[in-house]
Amino acid sequence: MDEFLNRLFWGNPARQWLIALLFILGGLAAGKIISLVIAGIVKGLRKKGKRPPDAPLVNFLLKPLPLFFFLAGAALGLGGLAVPEDFRLWLNRALDCLLIALVAWALARIADTLLRRYAPRLTMPGKNETDLQPLLRRLVSVLALIIAAALILRTLGYNISALLAGLGIGGAAVALASKDTLSNIFGSITVFMDKPFRINDRIKIGDYDGIVTKMGLRTSRLRTLENRLVSIPNSLFASTPIENISAAPNAKITQTIRFRGDNGSEKIALGVGILREIGTSTEGLEGSPVVGLAMPGGLVCPVTFIYFVSKKAVYMDTINRVNLEILRRFEEAGIRLV
Repeated sequence: MDEFLNRLFWGNPARQWLIALLFILGGLAAGKIISLVIAGIVKGLRKKGKRPPDAPLVNFLLKPLPLFFFLAGAALGLGGLAVPEDFRLWLNRALDCLLIALVAWALARIADTLLRRYAPRLTMPGKNETDLQPLLRRLVSVLALIIAAALILRTLGYNISALLAGLGIGGAAVALASKDTLSNIFGSITVFMDKPFRINDRIKIGDYDGIVTKMGLRTSRLRTLENRLVSIPNSLFASTPIENISAAPNAKITQTIRFRGDNGSEKIALGVGILREIGTSTEGLEGSPVVGLAMPGGLVCPVTFIYFVSKKAVYMDTINRVNLEILRRFEEAGIRLV
């Protein structure tokens, strides 16, 4: 046995090769055991009714652990071998490249999990996320890939300064050529972060008034009150005031009721009282109505009538109900309108 352990293979005794193999396998086994222990702790907390850490995030953290320990064991085991300097140099570079790729992969997956779970969403019917959330996840993945590739090239001995300079010039040219596209993308990100409106909200922006039906990377679609579909560049959302009508607690209605001057002051006062009652008791209205004689007149006495339609009520049906009730009550009271 001693004769075999002392036999040389590629300049190293068999004993040293076995030690290197034990380090590699031991690192892999240690990573597996630690992963199982952590998974068991999380499972035990869940059984006890305690709130465990975020399950998807824990799973992504556990997956790379065996690989980390495997690389550590490989570095320790192979580091004790007597090998030529050139071979050792490339061996260390290969291990460093694998470590960089593993760290980039783990960070990208963790960021993707956090974006899936905690990033704010603008929900759409039949979808769980907006078009922007996948964009952010892809941007994180691409960024991690670019950084990992640059670090790997540097580890392999390449001069990345010239490459970065070339990429900078090319990137500037691309940015100038796609200025409008980039401004639209940044506009969509602005909406995503600030949330001035949501899908199915009614908004006013510029000369357009309608319901937001879709949000994309470059444009958003608005269904106007005339039932026309308008595509609006997202860059406008970052530079134009947006009025979110749906965010209002209710819809304010202002009407001018024109009494005939020959009704007399008593009937006009009675009409004002009737309007106040209608604004208070009609189904679908909320808040306190505002009623007042705008100005006295000879032939016409205009009265301002302000009331508020609840968001839960059907808008036009409620207005019709109010107006018909006004006509009915005024006919009963003998109040004449212009």
